[in-house]
Formats: sequence, C-alpha cells, structure tokens
Amino acid sequence: MDKILHILCSCLNSFVITAILFQFMNSRYKKIFKRNIYILIETIIVLCIVFINSINNSLLNLAVWFGAVGITVYFIYYEDKDKTLRRILECEALMFCMTVCESLGVILLRWILQAVNVSDINATMLHCLEATFPTIIIIFFYYMIISRLMKKSTVPYSRVQYIIYFIMLGYSFINMLVIIEIFAQGQINYLCTINMGCIVLADLYLLYFVKMADEKNYYENQVKVLEQQANIQYEYYLTQVKKYDKTVQILHDVKKHIKAIEDLYTADQGGTASDYANKIRDLLKPLIPVQYTENPILNILLTDKETIMKDKGISVEIKIDNVSLDFVEPIDVTTIFGNLLDNAIEAAEKAEGNKYVNIKIGSRHQMIIISIENSCDIVKWKNDFPISRKGKGRGIGLLNVRSSIDKYDGSLKLKQDNKKFVAELFLNS
Repeated sequence: MDKILHILCSCLNSFVITAILFQFMNSRYKKIFKRNIYILIETIIVLCIVFINSINNSLLNLAVWFGAVGITVYFIYYEDKDKTLRRILECEALMFCMTVCESLGVILLRWILQAVNVSDINATMLHCLEATFPTIIIIFFYYMIISRLMKKSTVPYSRVQYIIYFIMLGYSFINMLVIIEIFAQGQINYLCTINMGCIVLADLYLLYFVKMADEKNYYENQVKVLEQQANIQYEYYLTQVKKYDKTVQILHDVKKHIKAIEDLYTADQGGTASDYANKIRDLLKPLIPVQYTENPILNILLTDKETIMKDKGISVEIKIDNVSLDFVEPIDVTTIFGNLLDNAIEAAEKAEGNKYVNIKIGSRHQMIIISIENSCDIVKWKNDFPISRKGKGRGIGLLNVRSSIDKYDGSLKLKQDNKKFVAELFLNS
C-alpha cells in the first residue's frame, strides 16, 4: 500500500504541473495539432515523469522536466510572429518558478511541523504531505501571480476573483493543518491521504473555473460594448438618411424656390423675398454641419446634438481650440462623444432650474483634453462610478467610452459638484 501511495503522489504532482504548463501554453500560443494530440502528449509526459521519479534522482528528474517542456513548446505550438527562443524561455522560466515553489513548499511544511512540535509522523504519510502541500503552493502561485503577470489577453482580474482565491487558499491550508494534526501521533490514515489528493485536484480545477467564469463575464460585457457601438452607428446612419431625404426634397424644389424669389424681386417685393430666402436658409441650416473641427464625424455629431439640446430647451456652449482628432478612429469618436453627450443631455433635461451643457476641447503637452459639463440632479455613485437608472442590461455606455479611451492610453474622470456633473477625458495624441 505504501508503494501505491508513493506512485499516486508522484502521479498527482506530475499531473498538476503538466496541467498548469499546458494551460499556460494554450493561453499564450497557438496549437498546431488537434485537441486529442495534446491530451495524449500530456499523458505521456506524466507517465514519463512518474517513471523517472521512481529512480529517485533529482537532477535527472529536473533534466527530463526541462527537456520535455522545451521540446513540447517548440514542436506543437507556434505564434504569428514566431519567436521560438522567447517561447521556450518563457516556459522554462515557468518551470523554474514551479520548481522553486515546490522546494519552498517543502521547507515551509517542515517549518510548520517544527513550529507545532510534530516529529513522529509515519514516513509514508510525510511523503504524501511533502507531495501535496507544495503542489497546493504551486497551484495558487500560478493562478494568483504568474497567470496575471504573463497573461496574453486583456481580461482584467476582478476583486471577486481574488477574494475567492484567498478563501480557497485559507480553506486548503486549514484542511492541511487538520490532516497534520491527525498524523501528529504517527497514525496511518489512508482516508486523509485521499482527502489531500482531493484538495489538490479541487484547488486546480476550481481556480481554473473561477478564472474561466471571470473571463466569460468580461467577454460578455465586451459583446455588449460592441452591440452598443453598433447601435450608435446605426442610429447615426438613420439620422443621416433622414437628413439626406430632407435635402433631396429641398433640392427637388430648388428651381421653384429660386424662381419664386426672382419673381418677388421683379415685383419689387424685396422684403418678402428676403424673408423667403431666410426661411430656405433655416431649412438648410440643420442639414449642414458646423465646422467645429477638422474631423467631419465630430462636426456632424456636435451639430446633431446641439440641435437636439436646443429643441429640449437646454442651453449649449461649445468651445474648441485648434486641435486635431485625426488619430481617433471614427467609431471611437461616435462612441466617446455620442455616449457622453447622450448622458449629459438626459441628465440636463431632468435637472431642475438652469438646464445646460458645456463642451470644451483643448490640448496640453500632446494630450487632448475634453470636458463635458452639464446640469444634473443628485447622482448615485458606486466604486467611483455613477449608477445607471436605466435598468438591467442598460447603462453600459460609460464602459464603451472607457474601452475606446483605453486605445489611446487615455483616462476618464467623472465628478459631481452640487448640481454640476463633469466628465473629463485625456487622450494621448
């Protein structure tokens, strides 16, 4: 039975390290073969390492590990800009870190045993402890530190994710201490060894699933962001179609209008002709974007929003310095200004008293500074972020804005002073 336990502990340790290595490689590199090939290779590596462990040669064990890692990442993974040496060095560095963690885990375990005055532990039970305890250290070290430092995706780590990790870490350590207490009198308890194996496997897969769940939520939010951007673009498309139709109607009758004005002047009705021309000018004015900047998309957007604000009885002031926004993609222009101005218009419309929106765009030290100030009622905040009152699935506009701003190494600051709300943006030009 003791020999079987030694083999099982070796299998568990090798399986966990191999699983972490392949998770790391799968997240950073592209696969050459189908999924079944990778499962077969993982199995072969585990069996080889278990066989090498049975020889009890630490140097040979390390050599086989590092060799297997280098060969695996070289032959069955690739990158678009293939950097073979960097790929191998990254994986070897991870292997080195896990080896150090394993050694430190054994040292920490022995220190704990010494601290609680435990010395009379059965040799087989001690071997199981020295196999499982460092493996738990490796698992948490990878998920809490390595996967964050070397992750290739842009998925952030949430606070909830870290809280769950620390709860699981504490739970695992408490369980291990309870097991150490059971072993303290030199007892042989095979159920405890099974429990230790279950703790290791539970930690490995629960931490993995927590990470996957967090990434799933993040990508679902990203999909909502893209949908919101698409809706904004579509709304502006519809607006421009309506303007186009109205322009066509006016142009269709332009000859009649010109003839009517000429007849009025011929009949010495200059005042009436002037009034007629002014009415035509007023009809055309909303269809011609004001040249606020050299960015045509922003000109159209500001012209539209100014018209909407005036129709709603909101006073508007627009001050724009001689700045260039050519580096900002059109979809980001509509996302940033469309969402922020929609929020400002909605808040100003509901505000009591003076309803206004002030827009300022300037530059300083190669930074574009955008300020949108509006009147508002009391705003509720959570984590320095205004809480949307639009209900479930809504209010994702500011997430869209931040996503677009991040492309330009920018930042967004939101603040409220009494009945004044200010959104300040900084974009790196």
